[in-house]
Amino acid sequence: MTLNPPEIRLSTVIMAHPRRQDAARRLSESHPALAAGLVTDPQPQGPPSALRTARLAWQAVETGATHHLVLQDDAVLPPDFAATVTALVAERPAAAVSLFSEWGSRTANAVRAAALLGHDWAPVVDDYLPSVALVLPAALARGFEEYARAKATPDATDDVTLLDYLHGVEKVVPVAGPVDHANPPSLVGNDVMGPRSAACLAPRTAPPRSGAPSTLPTMTTVPYFCWWEQLAVAYVHDPQSPDGWRRETAEETLARRGVGRDQVLDALRAALETVPHRRLVHDRVSDVLLTEVWTTAYTLGVVTRELGGTPDPARAAARTALATLAPGALRRVVPAHWLSTVGELLTPLVETAVLRGAQAGAAAGTAR
Repeated sequence: MTLNPPEIRLSTVIMAHPRRQDAARRLSESHPALAAGLVTDPQPQGPPSALRTARLAWQAVETGATHHLVLQDDAVLPPDFAATVTALVAERPAAAVSLFSEWGSRTANAVRAAALLGHDWAPVVDDYLPSVALVLPAALARGFEEYARAKATPDATDDVTLLDYLHGVEKVVPVAGPVDHANPPSLVGNDVMGPRSAACLAPRTAPPRSGAPSTLPTMTTVPYFCWWEQLAVAYVHDPQSPDGWRRETAEETLARRGVGRDQVLDALRAALETVPHRRLVHDRVSDVLLTEVWTTAYTLGVVTRELGGTPDPARAAARTALATLAPGALRRVVPAHWLSTVGELLTPLVETAVLRGAQAGAAAGTAR
């Protein structure tokens, strides 16, 4: 028996600081099908706080709406966004659906693992809930203000407060995300993070999806490039840790699986012999950073294979997602005008690292 998808009635609000009110209005006018309202910071002269505006935005659910979408004023949307978001929410009507995941986040690597295995959805695995474009069921949206009033500290952020509030609620992102980030100057001090673009932006034209949508299995280990410290690390699910995740080096993650550092570095040296524009790669990225990016992608290959199936970098979504791994990792240490070029230069290495990691993980598993 085929079940009819639920009817989605979406209300939409764009939250903005008064200094970006014009940008918010342009965003609304560009997407009339959303009929988006506008909510601005009620204390624009106060200390920077997205949470102040978010508390108002999540209250502004229209009567009769089944779901509520809050967009930040720096979201970049495709022309058919209203239809796209409605279709996505119909697939996951009970979940918190984040429509944007930034290229250097933990969730970005969940997206990459999902893309490598051909899944349509990935779980949110960050210590915040991506909220540049977020949809909640209407009842949950209305309840956020009461929670924030009772629980949030004065310096709390909206994305962390949302994650805490939605404890126990499924939180997912589509692998091919419809939303990008405009990267304007930050009003809350986030410029220090560098550009924050989409991990896997959906193409403007894509073939119709065949079959039922699938979700990446729960990740117990998430490879991650720590762009604060420029290190390949991993987050391991640990119920004893305050936020449920324990950080370790990627080297430790691999060693527990029988993969040694020398094996990882030998694979990198072999890959560099065949990579296009090798001299330019070394000119733009130091050997130290190149090793950390390689190790992150290699660990991603090992971990992805453990989730079932063989990682395939040739999948269209996988190619898109892997192409953003290096720029997302290096966005604080590579000038912004070079990020696109560096991403193109390193994509062949990233793809090779994933494949070599998957092969090493398979061999180590067989040996055990």
